[in-house]
Amino acid sequence: RVLAARKSAFLLNSLGKFQESSSILEYAVNLMPSVNLQALKRDDQQHRLSELSGLASDAASMALRAGREAYDSLKLLELGRGIMMGFSIDSRSDVSDLKTDHPLEYDQFHRLRIEIDSAMNETSYGGDGIPDQGQNRSTSQRWEAVNEMEAILARIRMLPGYGGFLLPPSQEALKDMAVDGPIVVFNSTLYGSHAIIVTTSAITSLELPELNHEKIDHWMKQLASFGESWGIKRGQYNKQMKDLLVWLWDAAVGPVFDDLERSGTIVSKGAHDTNLKRIWWIGTGQLSMAPFHAAGDHSRGSTRNTLSRAISTYIPTIKALNYAREHTKKAEIAEKRDPRLLLVPMPKTPGKTSLPGVDKEVRYLVDSTSKIPIETTVLSNPTPAEVLKQAQQHDIVHFACHGVSDMNPSNSHLVLLTPDGNDADKLLARDISNMVAQNAQLAYLSACSSAKNQSTELADEVIHLASAFQLAGFSHTLANLWETGDHPSSEVARDFYNFLFQYQGNGNEHRWVSEAFHKAVKKFRD
Repeated sequence: RVLAARKSAFLLNSLGKFQESSSILEYAVNLMPSVNLQALKRDDQQHRLSELSGLASDAASMALRAGREAYDSLKLLELGRGIMMGFSIDSRSDVSDLKTDHPLEYDQFHRLRIEIDSAMNETSYGGDGIPDQGQNRSTSQRWEAVNEMEAILARIRMLPGYGGFLLPPSQEALKDMAVDGPIVVFNSTLYGSHAIIVTTSAITSLELPELNHEKIDHWMKQLASFGESWGIKRGQYNKQMKDLLVWLWDAAVGPVFDDLERSGTIVSKGAHDTNLKRIWWIGTGQLSMAPFHAAGDHSRGSTRNTLSRAISTYIPTIKALNYAREHTKKAEIAEKRDPRLLLVPMPKTPGKTSLPGVDKEVRYLVDSTSKIPIETTVLSNPTPAEVLKQAQQHDIVHFACHGVSDMNPSNSHLVLLTPDGNDADKLLARDISNMVAQNAQLAYLSACSSAKNQSTELADEVIHLASAFQLAGFSHTLANLWETGDHPSSEVARDFYNFLFQYQGNGNEHRWVSEAFHKAVKKFRD
């Protein structure tokens, strides 16, 4: 029905029947929960979602084309993107109010979400090639749990004050999410290109005619190719990157800043403005990899660039932003103690090039933290198992190692060591996202492509190493969108911590992390 709805909507659009097309696409998005993805293993979930790639973006574009409100468009994007992440967020979200108000419903809900969120074993086969009875029983039990969960959710949503339980936020709640700065969502399809802008006073849409689908495809393919034969093609890549960033400013980011300045949400004070506002960026589809934070002309004295206008943060979905803020609040009311920093350095990796800048990076951090109240641990021969264990006990984790973005984004990984130290081993994104780190605050991934998802069909699931750490509870995750050099990575990391440690104890830590990184990147650029 979903696939048929998409084809029908395309035909209705070609006939100019935009409202009918919008209605049927909204119907298709609302069918997505009926696919019962939670009864499947992770790779099967990814396969099923790849078949539905772009559905939410199409529905959001058509809603605006049909003359509907920006909030309707945004709600469709929230319903149909980041679905796998949404499952995990729902299973970990704070539902303490439900436990207090309705303990019976809470107990049923809590039991089912633990059962559904637990890993499913891989299918085992008998000699006749048929799945064994144990596997069939496990699959059957998972289906029953999913169906039970739908029933208990329906019952909870009938309770007074719980009508929106684990549903997308209301229009007013979304505007409240922009209290620390606007949220900007870029969406481009064959039906149109828009920015949806959320501020404390309104949710609006801005048409972006220059952000057309063909140019996005061209430039994002160029971006994905950067890093291949880096030494030989460095000059060529730099020229292409400059052109890409200017195009992204002219087609998307620049018009958004113009709109925000017209509404008074952002006030530009020129090149030396030191009190910049924060902006949260979301890109859908191929735009999930677009470098909005770096868009513009970076020639000396120019303010036609994002770095001169705002402090940037990327979020997969608004739901993920809300989850991160919930986790931050819980950490703030937890027992106060000195922060714990875990350093995971890999200056030498079997089968990979050496990273001489890592030793300098680690020495600087160890020296710096010895002068302030931070408890520091260095893992000299880090294995995936040891890192997963240690990360759950630390507030800050810092990786300085090789990173790999895989075509199966759940298999993207940081390269560590086997227990004997003789071979390289993989810390997988799928294993990181299963971790629950109660004290987590900051994950710094000084590793190539650690915020990159190579699978265009799964772009809206936003699966990469950075999002895996966010899901594990690290509210602030700093990562690279593409391959980067060893020494630049070390220099930016050193400056980031230098700025961050200056802020320590001043309160409002969530702003200082973003501001410190903004300053470090701007210093490196200049």
